[in-house]
Amino acid sequence: MHADDDLIEAQPQNLLMAIFGAYLQPHTAPVWSGGLVTALGYFGVAPTAARVALARLVQRGLAERHREGRFVNYTLSERCLHLLDDSEKRISKLGERSDPTVTWTLVWHTLPDSRKVERSNFVKQLRFHGFGQMQDGMWASPQDYVAEVADLVDTLGIGDAVTIFRAAPFGDVASGPLLGHLWDLDEVAERYRRFVDRYRDLTRPREMSPRQAFVTCTVMLEAFRAFANIDPELPELWSRHAGARKEAIVVFREALGWLKEPATAHFQELMRA
Repeated sequence: MHADDDLIEAQPQNLLMAIFGAYLQPHTAPVWSGGLVTALGYFGVAPTAARVALARLVQRGLAERHREGRFVNYTLSERCLHLLDDSEKRISKLGERSDPTVTWTLVWHTLPDSRKVERSNFVKQLRFHGFGQMQDGMWASPQDYVAEVADLVDTLGIGDAVTIFRAAPFGDVASGPLLGHLWDLDEVAERYRRFVDRYRDLTRPREMSPRQAFVTCTVMLEAFRAFANIDPELPELWSRHAGARKEAIVVFREALGWLKEPATAHFQELMRA
């Protein structure tokens, strides 16, 4: 198993965040740069590119760099800890939020080009929670995410440029043009089916080295995490991709159930300077 899985974009910073979220316990613990460089090397990331990725996490305010003698360690910032916690909640509850009453969350922002970084961070998190773009500056989700969005707005300090609505649709939304405008549901279903085809053989334990378990588990986690960006979690009656999602969740949880322990043990071994 390698990072050439076509279900993910194996970017070094994304891999680092996946590694921190899955294996770093507690998330506030320091991590050795040499071990992280070695870990990224498993996915074809050159040492220079790995160090650049770590530096960019620092530049983005997601990590802090500390030198202790000849060793360099990193700790995660409060903002990064918040993102990891939010990501864990989103992934662990994927497919469980469907509300028969269908309460929607609408978000409107007026973040200009002069606040491009804030806008980019905000939009990335909206997409991660399954929001679709209605038009410029207007986003929609068929879930009650008002509390989560309000928390994100507060964390990013953009309350002066964001308005949040809790809404209920009128009429039969499923038969109208809105869902197709916001999301490519056929693509969502196809990606879930590909995930099942790729990982169903891992639902039962198999012989695997600690390094193989680490790589396989990390790539699978990143592939499953990608669904958060494209799946709005529509009620089952509204979308034919709900069945494919259910099957993918079963495969993911069963494979993770035995892969996580050896993968975590290998990560801890890597972090011993």
